[in-house]
Amino acid sequence: MADHVDITLWIDRRWKDAIEKHLKGETLQEHLENVLDELCNQLPEQEYERISCAIQSEAAAQRAKKEAARTYAAYHVTERGQEWYFKTSPGEELLVACKKLRGYVAAEKGTAPDKFIGMFFGGQPITAKEFDALTAVRMENTGKVRGVFDVNFDKREFSAVHIMDGWRTWAMRDVSPSVYLATRSRFASADEQTIGAAGWHGNHLGGTSLRAEFFLQ
Repeated sequence: MADHVDITLWIDRRWKDAIEKHLKGETLQEHLENVLDELCNQLPEQEYERISCAIQSEAAAQRAKKEAARTYAAYHVTERGQEWYFKTSPGEELLVACKKLRGYVAAEKGTAPDKFIGMFFGGQPITAKEFDALTAVRMENTGKVRGVFDVNFDKREFSAVHIMDGWRTWAMRDVSPSVYLATRSRFASADEQTIGAAGWHGNHLGGTSLRAEFFLQ
């Protein structure tokens, strides 16, 4: 972690204004920062290299720590004959991804993006190979990848990776009612919601209802 020190200098504003008139577009602060950089560059080479390497190593360790704590979701979207692969961070779990899909398909004309990928501000494009790698991490259940989804509007199917069983696919028409039924009672206890979920079997292509899956993820 960088060991920054705050250096504060006090000067009458009239001196500051007068000096800046002769600095050719620089502020006094910018000029003093450049002076500090020059003083660092004048240090003995061995000392300069030692400190530079230490600062760079600390910065790299900090970036690695942030990346280790970051979580993702991965998407493969097919819509109108086009395909997109992208990831999001911190990433969506199954219910949140379904809510986004429901918001897209149920939106009135002109109130939603032209494409489903427009629902994900800040999504980062990835390759099919990277998507497969994130799928493998999801199956490892490390918590690094919160969800992996295949959203195929051309086939009208929605798929998600289950950490035990791999890919599960549902008819897209079942997403909206499943989300509604899973979230309709804001005051129901977690046990009541789970019991209700387990007892509801909508149309699905696998062996588990989508609504029940929300509580199994």
